[in-house]
Amino acid sequence: MKTIYRGFEIEVKREECLGGWDMIFYTVTEIETDWEMLSGHYDSEDTEEDVMNGFKNSVDDYYENPEEYE
Repeated sequence: MKTIYRGFEIEVKREECLGGWDMIFYTVTEIETDWEMLSGHYDSEDTEEDVMNGFKNSVDDYYENPEEYE
């Protein structure tokens, strides 16, 4: 699942990891500067949509408190 939100590209996908179970993989990248705000993976039963909404909240927080991200 991929979306553009407030100048950021957010990608969230559930894929099988090398261990054989599903994990959430994600990236949140500012489009204009190609700055990677967040990326990684974790084991969760959350839906991709729920995770995407959480990262949208992170982007909102970035605009409200940019000094915390520099």
